[in-house]
Amino acid sequence: MRLNSLEFAYELITPNPLGMSSGEYIGSHQYTVGPGKDFDLGDVMMPSSPTLTLNFTLAVQHDLKVEVPPNGNRIELVPQGGWQAWLNQGRKPARLFRDQTFSISASSRFKMQMSCERSIGDTCALKNTTDGHEVPLDVSVSLPHGLNRADGSAVIRQPLLLSGAGTEQFNPGFYVNRRPGTLHFEVKKDHADQMLERGGSTYSGQVTVVWDSEL
Repeated sequence: MRLNSLEFAYELITPNPLGMSSGEYIGSHQYTVGPGKDFDLGDVMMPSSPTLTLNFTLAVQHDLKVEVPPNGNRIELVPQGGWQAWLNQGRKPARLFRDQTFSISASSRFKMQMSCERSIGDTCALKNTTDGHEVPLDVSVSLPHGLNRADGSAVIRQPLLLSGAGTEQFNPGFYVNRRPGTLHFEVKKDHADQMLERGGSTYSGQVTVVWDSEL
């Protein structure tokens, strides 16, 4: 007797896919066939082969997508409440800053890195186009609920450094779909005072922020 086809159902139990790296996973499982075996078709049904090998291929394709709103790549640092207090009352701002929101979708762990047009220490710098004076620019990130540090804690104003320290790995507790996060850009008061002493000039610089799923 020849069986042209045999159908059966199975359940494949895997680790949590959110904790698996992207890629193709392969494996096999062997069953025995014959009387009293894994596949028993009757006491007189002697198979031509005593084994049946199933080969499995599992593809894990993670999602990591970051969307910045239109013109979100141009950051203008301003004091709290704008420039009116400085212009009208001569009150120096406590700091210059800008919070830039973005949306992120992530199903796997990732890291964040930063590079600069120019740098001071472990962070980026802004340069005065008039006399070349430079001030450090502090950059940090806050991620939405569900994206955590390796220890499980929330990511709130985590500094982004050129060395990558502190942003080596972020993990999703669940699939995060187009949730808002924030990049924080700030020049602290001491350096903001130096910038205001050079009124009428422009400070500028380029910062590149990278979300990288290749750990």
